[in-house]
Amino acid sequence: MIKPHTARRPKMTSTTRKPKRTAIPQRPKVPTVPKRPKIDPTRKRIWTPTGINIYQEVYKMTDEKLKAHIAETSLKSYGQCAKDLQVDAVFNLVQGRNTFLLAGTGFGKSRIAELYMKMIPQNSRGVVVVLNPLDSLGENQVLEKKQAGFSAINLTKLTFNRKTAEEISNGVYQFVYLSPEIFLNSKLFRKLYYSSRFQNRLALIVVDEAHMIYIWGLVEGSTSKTSTSAHFRHEDYSIFRPSYGKLGPQLLFRNDKPLLLLSATCRPVAVEAIKVSLKLTDATVDILRGELTRPEIRILRFPMANSLASSLDLIKVFPSSKEVADLDMVPSLVYSGSRNRTATVLDVIDRARETPGGALQPDSLCARRFHSCTGDEDKITCVEDFASGSFPVISCTMALGLGQNWKRVRMVAHMGRGDPASICQMIGRCGRDGKKGLAILFVEKTRRNGKNHIDRFVRGATQTDLDRMDALAITTLCLRVAFALDNRLVQIVFCTLNLIPRLTFWGNGQCWLHSAVGGRPCIHRRG
Repeated sequence: MIKPHTARRPKMTSTTRKPKRTAIPQRPKVPTVPKRPKIDPTRKRIWTPTGINIYQEVYKMTDEKLKAHIAETSLKSYGQCAKDLQVDAVFNLVQGRNTFLLAGTGFGKSRIAELYMKMIPQNSRGVVVVLNPLDSLGENQVLEKKQAGFSAINLTKLTFNRKTAEEISNGVYQFVYLSPEIFLNSKLFRKLYYSSRFQNRLALIVVDEAHMIYIWGLVEGSTSKTSTSAHFRHEDYSIFRPSYGKLGPQLLFRNDKPLLLLSATCRPVAVEAIKVSLKLTDATVDILRGELTRPEIRILRFPMANSLASSLDLIKVFPSSKEVADLDMVPSLVYSGSRNRTATVLDVIDRARETPGGALQPDSLCARRFHSCTGDEDKITCVEDFASGSFPVISCTMALGLGQNWKRVRMVAHMGRGDPASICQMIGRCGRDGKKGLAILFVEKTRRNGKNHIDRFVRGATQTDLDRMDALAITTLCLRVAFALDNRLVQIVFCTLNLIPRLTFWGNGQCWLHSAVGGRPCIHRRG
């Protein structure tokens, strides 16, 4: 008997066919997002044979040494330690990566481009192009850049001519500020921009207030009526500007230089829409997120006992002139949703101060108003006088404050319900000096055809902008957490609930006391 292990296989003949093997079904490969290869850090940095490059010493640094060098440069230049997110943003730009920085107002976003310019040899005469939503915003930033030791110019229809274009081409100005309309529609600027001479000087393109691309512009896949309906509550937010939706094609031509997008508030749907509009993908842009509401700002919300049109609830905030002099009042901004209500607010302040007729004085030492229809000279006078401390209160619309960097504002009040992203922008304009600030939100108890009770909100349902507006007015959640969740920022470590009845601010040897007794806030200053 033949043993099984010694059995031989039969020989294959010409007539014998090999048995077909059945193919084993394989699981389809799941598509994955390609990861950037881990290579030597100096190889990741872009070095072009022509155009602007960083210092060779910086180019050869390792990642750790480069970040330490950026922090050291900030300390030497400004006398302040750079924030971690600022260092990360500059590091990204040095790597040649497009960067979208989301951080609250007062974070110091404008300093990032300055630090990046310090990584570039000055004799190369590099140029940073900054796109601004407002001409007045460019004027303020030009002044800041000159104070920081940089050369800068703000291009407007009146100032931009052939001589200025030649100066820009020669690298006379390190920072060039302009509006999207000039960037796209000016034949003279387009000729300058596409010239090889200018492209070889281009170091960086910055889009400031990038959320305006979503709010004002034509963004693919969205409709302005549904996506910006809550913004209509803010009359002077600005007109519809299609130029913001057409930046993408021209921004593709930038000689492989990085793009820096800056915004204080930008919801995930807006971020995705902006990326589509600017022809960016997840692989070509890095998104850096910081805290949107600064912890030194105290946010309080009060239901309005009177109508929004009367603005009478504001009378509780301001003391009588018999108790506190005009110049001793807390520097404040009071935001209203319409130009007419800014005048009403002045009347209410007069009643609180017991100074009838004070609102009719154009050069009042107590309060003045600012909106889009204010005369150009009056706008300049109002802003300069407030910044110099000539008067303490401005009654305004959204036309004021975009890009302003006032250090003296201690309180911001907002009248009525409004878009959470816009309100977050407004309240970020106080406490910019790092000291304590106060934000007061007066909201209507009910809104016609609105969601005025928590039960009206269905879990998991898609929220419109109007739903977000109503939710901010009635939520029982801490407002700092609410703002963070609205922007999908889940990395919340500490948060203080708005339940403390008393809050004291210290600064400049004086004390501001805020007390909420029986739901009535009262703000005054004492020595």
